[in-house]
Amino acid sequence: MLPMGTIVTVCMLIGLLFAAPYAVSKKIKPLPDYLAWVIGSVVFAAGAWNTFWHGIRNLNNFWGLAALISGVFMMCTALYILRFQHLPQWLKSARPVVLICLLLSFALYAITIARL
Repeated sequence: MLPMGTIVTVCMLIGLLFAAPYAVSKKIKPLPDYLAWVIGSVVFAAGAWNTFWHGIRNLNNFWGLAALISGVFMMCTALYILRFQHLPQWLKSARPVVLICLLLSFALYAITIARL
């Protein structure tokens, strides 16, 4: 069985791979609805688990805070994949910052896992 940290890290990478191209170029066609729904739902579920299950329960240590923060960025990224056109303007304009923060979170998790 895979550790949950590895699963969450993979979900971060999937979220970045599917949300980042739309931030770079408007010419890229959006995903088909069913594929966006599956990918967005998986990324959102992993972010919710990271935030509400691990993060909130472990606020007194570094990895609990990292889980809380990265989980929020994952859920925002999932919303970019799922319902970008329906999001408020402030959340749309925050997309580059959210994606960069998620990339940094992914790097923290991936480097830590690689060192284990």
